[in-house]
Amino acid sequence: MMLTARAKRFVIMLIPITVFCGSFYLFYKRAQEGLRGRDLILTSAVINRPLPKAHLVNLYGESLEDERLRHGKMILVFMMPDCPACDLENEFLKTVINSRQDIEFFYIIPFGGKDQMLRLAQNKYALEPFYDVGSDLSRDLEIYQVPIKIFVENGIIKKVWLNATIDQRKQTEFKDWLRSV
Repeated sequence: MMLTARAKRFVIMLIPITVFCGSFYLFYKRAQEGLRGRDLILTSAVINRPLPKAHLVNLYGESLEDERLRHGKMILVFMMPDCPACDLENEFLKTVINSRQDIEFFYIIPFGGKDQMLRLAQNKYALEPFYDVGSDLSRDLEIYQVPIKIFVENGIIKKVWLNATIDQRKQTEFKDWLRSV
């Protein structure tokens, strides 16, 4: 059976598209595996270590004093306003942020354009967002993806949650942990 000229052109065009899609899939898969490996390093490397110094500001340029992060219990939530998983995380966190009066939650935008990101996040998040000026805190904690939650007690990192808490099992685990801590 002979292929028509049109069919031959189609087959010839299909080959580079197939190669491109296969290469993209392999690249994406390798990148995800690398991130999972870095996740394990992140959690084990920071647990029971002091929280690095932070310079966090809100939309109005007011600073969240670094000293405030050194006392009491808090959960730092690293999120981006243009992140769909962060939107889901925010919806879940709305249900728990007021369940413990002794634990403060702080939303932190780790990177991106400060003014633009803070404006986008201002009316979107359940709490006032702060921007990590210079991304120093994020870089010191090796945060390269969001959302991530970090529990800090008296300036010491005690627990890290990677990725969004969107399935029911993870939400129940987080709520149970929050009640018990």
